[in-house]
Amino acid sequence: MTEVLHELLYDVIGVYNMAYAAVLVAFLSRLGVAAADRAARLSTFVRRYLVALGLVWALGILTDAIFPNSIAWTILPAVACACVFRDLPLPLRVARTSLAMCSWMYSLAIAEATTHAFGGGIVVAGLVSLVYVLGMLAIVMGFERQESLDEGTVNMTSVIPVLVVCASGLAARAILILRSDFGVSPYSVSTLESLLTCFNGQIAELVVWWAILRQLREVAERDRLVAERRVMASRMEAMEAYRANADSLHKLRHEVKNQYAYIRMLLERGDYQKAQEFFGQMSMSANPTFSRVNSGNQLVDDIVNLELDKARNAGVTVNSRIAVPAALPVEEIDLCSLLMNMLDNAIEACADDGPKEPGKRGTDPKDAEPKDTGDKTIDLRMVLDQGALVVVVANPAAQAPDVAADGRLRTTKGDEDLHGYGTSVIRSVAEKYHGLTDFSFADGVFTAKAMLVVS
Repeated sequence: MTEVLHELLYDVIGVYNMAYAAVLVAFLSRLGVAAADRAARLSTFVRRYLVALGLVWALGILTDAIFPNSIAWTILPAVACACVFRDLPLPLRVARTSLAMCSWMYSLAIAEATTHAFGGGIVVAGLVSLVYVLGMLAIVMGFERQESLDEGTVNMTSVIPVLVVCASGLAARAILILRSDFGVSPYSVSTLESLLTCFNGQIAELVVWWAILRQLREVAERDRLVAERRVMASRMEAMEAYRANADSLHKLRHEVKNQYAYIRMLLERGDYQKAQEFFGQMSMSANPTFSRVNSGNQLVDDIVNLELDKARNAGVTVNSRIAVPAALPVEEIDLCSLLMNMLDNAIEACADDGPKEPGKRGTDPKDAEPKDTGDKTIDLRMVLDQGALVVVVANPAAQAPDVAADGRLRTTKGDEDLHGYGTSVIRSVAEKYHGLTDFSFADGVFTAKAMLVVS
């Protein structure tokens, strides 16, 4: 019994088991961390390493009992660790696991050739394999960093090419090993062929992965440019709308000023009957869009009053609390885009009383049937506090909005490609002024917040 336990312990702490466990944890963990997190991440790495070592040992024992072969011993622990360690999104995890398995298989042949040529035992072979695979990991991480990998853009379809190449490489290694296992050809005779296969396969996998990352970056860059064009178009449209309505408001103010001056003249002359008649005519023809917000900032007042008219036409009430100075160090187009998009989103959300398609917004069954609360009141708060312009817009909502992969809130309009960029506009303006945005849902209220640093 003692000998059996000793043998099992030796198997656990075997050089190749220890090296392969380290490789799997390194490939399937996030390695880039801040200095403050290093201690915690080191502790996590040690725990994961012990788990990986146990899996490598247990599955190694299983494969030795059923089908003793380095191919099975390589694949099973890698798949098990990929299921246990979930730092990375599934597509990236699958690609990393495939690259780790192939690199490890290639390293075995290189280690064997190294020890055969220069001597050394199992320890030297294990170290050669470990150094080789970690070197491949460094190259892979360099590719991912150079191409600015956005994990959200990596899907299973995009990683299929690297999976095919890795599967081909593993199949080539399996053929060489099985030829030796079944006595078709001595393994030593195929050493040169084995090394050439390894180098060719490794180079092919790295090139394919680099090409995938490059393509993903180009697609992400194209989407970013399209979004920016739409953002700029939206901002220009908002600015034109503001200017057109601002001109109307300015003309209205000028007309009212003249009308009041005329009434004052009639009163001073004592012609009260005529003043009363003129005042009655003016009241009947008065424009209902006359300014209802007077914060002291002409630009803010014009924009908000324009949105108040939109809200009134949609049957929505807006409660506003605005405390800003007469002049703000924010460009007109930016302030216009920010306020219009935040308020437009809220007005559309309140005005949209139509039934939603069950399950369209979320996966929670309780969200399948939206509730119409009947509340159509928007709260707008805008204040300049300690060098930061803070804008908060809150509107009632039956359920939390669905968030797309790129961070946009999914629109309920028919064409998602042309709509739903309001949040992108808001984020763009906030980022320009080194600020922040936050979109949250709680207790039936959706709240959009934007903070711009203006001091």
